[in-house]
Amino acid sequence: MGKPNREQRRAQKAARRRQRRAGRQMNAKESRDGLKGDLLPSPGPTWVDLGWQPPVRRLVPLETAGTLEQLAVRHGITGDDHVSVNGQWWTPEEFLALEWIPELCDDEVDRAREEVLIRYGGKIPADVALLDLSARSFIGVTTWNEYGIECTAEHVTALAQTSDLREALGILHRDGWITPMADGFLDAPGLFLQRVPPAPSHVRRWPTASHLHTRFRLNPLPADEIPTLDELIYASKFQFAVKGLYPVTGTTWTPEQIAHHPWLDACEGEPDPPMVEEFERILARYGDQIPVDQALLDLAAVAMPYIITGNFDVLEDEQLVKAFTQTDDLRQAFGILQRDGLLVPLANGLLLAPGLAKVIDET
Repeated sequence: MGKPNREQRRAQKAARRRQRRAGRQMNAKESRDGLKGDLLPSPGPTWVDLGWQPPVRRLVPLETAGTLEQLAVRHGITGDDHVSVNGQWWTPEEFLALEWIPELCDDEVDRAREEVLIRYGGKIPADVALLDLSARSFIGVTTWNEYGIECTAEHVTALAQTSDLREALGILHRDGWITPMADGFLDAPGLFLQRVPPAPSHVRRWPTASHLHTRFRLNPLPADEIPTLDELIYASKFQFAVKGLYPVTGTTWTPEQIAHHPWLDACEGEPDPPMVEEFERILARYGDQIPVDQALLDLAAVAMPYIITGNFDVLEDEQLVKAFTQTDDLRQAFGILQRDGLLVPLANGLLLAPGLAKVIDET
């Protein structure tokens, strides 16, 4: 019987992935709830007609990293062998007895085993050997919001800023972002897959570099590259809930309308005390007719919501906003950006900055 062709190998790998996925008893819906806001399904083929690039994803760190135990609970991962192997060693006999190696190494199981034995001899570092095997046949990294199969090698190499998968896995493992597990999986409780909205071809895309090892800054976009407000709103609807995606500049709300905003509505759970205090200051300042854009910017200074820049990046770092406006006060920074026409609040709290781009700081 001849060697399987490329299509057969691809089908075999997909079957093995499905088998391993079923063994984790994962709740698919819960695994996609890691990001705040409602992610909508990908749109149809009209993108091609409109000249938009398809949406992509990238790996980014969580602001507050989870633990391996929290990740296991979140994805419904069970099994006594789902434990970290950092700092552990295998004997050659223990290594050869691992049942998951044939699932991981396609049809080159014997060669993969032989290479590990030759490289490490009678004392095999479990975590490093697992990274070697994963680099040969990568089946993903389990992140906070996605099951492992959803994460591709390109996500890992882009985050580590190297084209070599083995080197990328080593960098992320060294820095504590990836943990090899005894059942052959790689866990990353401090990372999540962030969806990036599509962008027109004439607009610069977000930088394909690591948030771990790269500094960023805000830059003004050239006039001929600034997208329209409608273009930014259109792109945002593929990542955020459509409800409330409209500008509120020049409109007023009553205190009751402001009180039902998602940041303040008690139906969604108890709001943060600083948010309640800010709401009370807004009522005292504006009375019964509240300018919505000003009120949302005041609340945003407490909440620090998502900001969509003109190069279609999602900005969550308030330090970049403060540095650009040269102030240490976020409320004042938002006021400066709005005064200069660089910030547009939407009804749902999302902020748009068509004239600004998030770029790599090379200084």
